[in-house]
Amino acid sequence: MLILYFLLPIVQNLDNYLQQDLNQQVRAKIVKHYYDDQKQHTVADMQNRLTNDLTLINENYFNNLFSVIYGTVLIISVVIYLILLSWQLLIVICVMVAVSLLLPKLTEKSLQKANQMISDSNQIYLDTLNDWLSGLEQIRQFMAGAKLFSVTANASKKLENANVKQIGYIKLLEAVNGIVSALFGLILFILAGVLVKQGSITIGALLIVGNFRFYLNQGINMVTSGRGAMKGTTKLIDEVDQSASKVEVSKEKQGVVPASIETHDLKLQFPNGEKLAFPDLRINQGEKILLTGDSGAGKSTLFKLILGELKPSEGNVVYKDQNGKEIIPDLSKIGYIPQNPVVFPATIEDNITMFNDKLDSKVKQVVKEVNFDADIAKFKDGLNEELDLDKLNISGGQRQKIVLARAKVHDSDIILIDEGTSAIDQNATMDILQRLVKSKATIVFIAHNFNEGMRKMFDREIHLVKG
Repeated sequence: MLILYFLLPIVQNLDNYLQQDLNQQVRAKIVKHYYDDQKQHTVADMQNRLTNDLTLINENYFNNLFSVIYGTVLIISVVIYLILLSWQLLIVICVMVAVSLLLPKLTEKSLQKANQMISDSNQIYLDTLNDWLSGLEQIRQFMAGAKLFSVTANASKKLENANVKQIGYIKLLEAVNGIVSALFGLILFILAGVLVKQGSITIGALLIVGNFRFYLNQGINMVTSGRGAMKGTTKLIDEVDQSASKVEVSKEKQGVVPASIETHDLKLQFPNGEKLAFPDLRINQGEKILLTGDSGAGKSTLFKLILGELKPSEGNVVYKDQNGKEIIPDLSKIGYIPQNPVVFPATIEDNITMFNDKLDSKVKQVVKEVNFDADIAKFKDGLNEELDLDKLNISGGQRQKIVLARAKVHDSDIILIDEGTSAIDQNATMDILQRLVKSKATIVFIAHNFNEGMRKMFDREIHLVKG
């Protein structure tokens, strides 16, 4: 027993080191999985999986794994000694251990549900924070703090309730364990007393059995409680394993850049019952198309359907080569500039090249083509200026110029632009458009407030109507 207590802190430190090392490996695999699976995942879902779910597994599985091992060693130590005393004691102990191992079944499913509820509630909480705190300035401006407090408190309460429920089931199992362990200890002590009376063991052995009863109770408690918590985490572990599994990426050619794109009877049904129907369209190679339409007519949604980010409820998107033959497209080669430009906490140059050093030599030219050179000159470090997403050291218009330059420097044959110049002044927009329409790329540009001169730069206009 003294050896166990001496080794305890050493083993605990080793266990903590191994946990953190394993977490790092699992996080790397999960991030790789999200990158390779080509599916849409919400930020909250990914954050929850990479942080909260791993914490739940650490606390309820790996921490208890050590307790189960330690408790098992205690039980085995007691069993070995009691075997030497009496076979009757051995039989009783075997029954005790068997019953103890069955106790976690009482709360196994409830704990699994509770752990899943914590995971789901945490994801909802993260979603709520993202949805509401991203508009904090607007909430302050219109003094809508009461609504913010109400919504976030409600989401927080659900997370709190999930944690309380989980703790409740764990404490219930611990209480049952305590009662059963005490009962088993009493039975063992009574049996030892009977054996003393029969002369099978000595009174000294009876006193030792009394002392060992404490260790047996402790061991059974640790094994039963730990195993119960571990069993309650198995479903979550399976989900994390799935998220960390390797995605087989085909090494064969993934497709080619389409020369033309067509839509046929395209419809999209939303969960709330709303339905969007699109006219049959054909986008030809090299065309410059202005896409306009009513608010809610589905202009941005059309882009997501073309890019494969959304699957249509009816109809299909057809991609063809220069000979008019239907092909499997390489959608990653289609340049897409979203309504809200995505930039990263890296240098301006890295944001343009997307960390491809081979494109560095092209950056200065494309910066001029999107009227970004004057802005670059204002930065202390020029193209090497680090973007600070917290302090926002660039304007909305500069963000748009970065992603425009990104599409240009990667020589995208097809570029879908969603309000790509909405934050850029009119003169700069006119200059950017003049350069864009002179390129060989196929361009579809969503815009609301273009003047007549800007509209005339495009080959044609497609106007979507809601309804």
